[in-house]
Amino acid sequence: MKKPSPVHIELEIPSHADEISGYVKMVLTKLTDHIAIDPGTERRIKLILIELITNSIKHSTDDNGLIKLTISHPGITIQKVDKGLHIELKTESLPFREVNKTLKVSFSEQNNHQIKVLDKYKFQFLDPFKEELSLDYMPEHFGLYIITLAADVFTYQYDPERKENSFIVSINI
Repeated sequence: MKKPSPVHIELEIPSHADEISGYVKMVLTKLTDHIAIDPGTERRIKLILIELITNSIKHSTDDNGLIKLTISHPGITIQKVDKGLHIELKTESLPFREVNKTLKVSFSEQNNHQIKVLDKYKFQFLDPFKEELSLDYMPEHFGLYIITLAADVFTYQYDPERKENSFIVSINI
């Protein structure tokens, strides 16, 4: 049996927080037009979308952010692309000098994450439970923790030439 071709959907990100709820419902409707999603996966997708959109509204330098959805059996990829400065790490800086290294990084003085460096402008967030990081200290940037926990794989990439941030979330279904 031939595997179905991937479905690609591109949607502009809303620019105001009061639009998030309706936007998330619309995205879920577009997804379920193509694939069945169980309630647990739907909840994970909602959490991821809310955090990605909130991140874009707070940090993007323009109103042209996009959510790119790819439905390919057996998974969904949600990619947020927007313009702006790259993620600021308190303990490391982009571009990274060493690749394939696991680092403990911080986005603020009270917030720690563990990441795996994939290339000089790309890293993958590691599951804080698997890496035994405490979730007791989440006063700032907790959205990144939420996405990390809700995703099967969560990756960040920065394109310095285009000044473009890309957050890529993969969910197995």
